[in-house]
Amino acid sequence: MSTEFRHSPDEPLDEVDVALLADLARIAEALDPVPAGLAERSLFAVTLAGLEAEVMELEYVQVPEMSVRGEAPPVEARTITFTSESVTVMISLSPVEGGRVRIDGWAAPATSLRVELHRPGSVTETTSDEDGRFVFDDVDRGPASLVVRRTDHAGSAVSTPVVEL
Repeated sequence: MSTEFRHSPDEPLDEVDVALLADLARIAEALDPVPAGLAERSLFAVTLAGLEAEVMELEYVQVPEMSVRGEAPPVEARTITFTSESVTVMISLSPVEGGRVRIDGWAAPATSLRVELHRPGSVTETTSDEDGRFVFDDVDRGPASLVVRRTDHAGSAVSTPVVEL
């Protein structure tokens, strides 16, 4: 007995095709699941790339003295400095209740800036004072980036690389 299989890619999917694709999806999910948060991180990275902003360089990370790799709890960065041709931004991370973090920042040269905190799925905005100081209170930990723009619209936006808060 001979079974003849005929299929044209131009034909619409039928119920057999849909069932086969569903089985294939279940197998792929069981053998090689998508890492948690990958879609959100990808959308976050694409959003940052679309800003067409000058990107700052991560210059300096300060960790507490006497820290040892592998100690518990893990050591977290306290101060991070970013530099670019047009602006330098320093942020200080301070833990707050609930496992969250407060971000205190300073920009130089000192001027009033619009500062955006980009996180997967959200953007929070604040304005620095005339001395370049800004604060984001009670922020969830995870990947984040800052985008800095002058409030007088002079110059282009400047973005930090993504860092883990």
